Amino acid sequence: MHKYLAAAALALVVVTSTLPAGAQTADPGPELAFMPRTMSVTLLNERGKYVVIDLKHIPMGGTCRMDKEATILRVGPGASAGTTRVRYAAPQLSSGGCPFLTEFELPTSEYSAARADFLQKEEEATKKVEQLKRDLGEKWDEVTGKKSGG
Repeated sequence: MHKYLAAAALALVVVTSTLPAGAQTADPGPELAFMPRTMSVTLLNERGKYVVIDLKHIPMGGTCRMDKEATILRVGPGASAGTTRVRYAAPQLSSGGCPFLTEFELPTSEYSAARADFLQKEEEATKKVEQLKRDLGEKWDEVTGKKSGG
């Protein structure tokens, strides 16, 4: 639970930094999701990406490992039909994986399943927080720093 909330908070920073200013289009824009499965992906970033934890450079077109349930961000349609372009929205904490902000494509069907999983977990987390608020009552205000009353 804490892992998902922390990942969502970090990803929010990434989302807000990738929003187009004033763009009006049918494209829903950036959306968060979780990787549907562990898989190798092809890095699409120009000039590649440097993997700090492994002290190596992955060139554009190189591959890296994305772990299941890693936080990803939809950035638009893929280059070919039936694909969605996404970006890794969390820092790499283990050796052998993709670096932060790696761009790659997923089949749209897999992205849709990943997005549905994210929305389900977001709803579960929201319900748990609301239940905590009810259970804690006035203590919730103390914990979150809100003052009750006048």
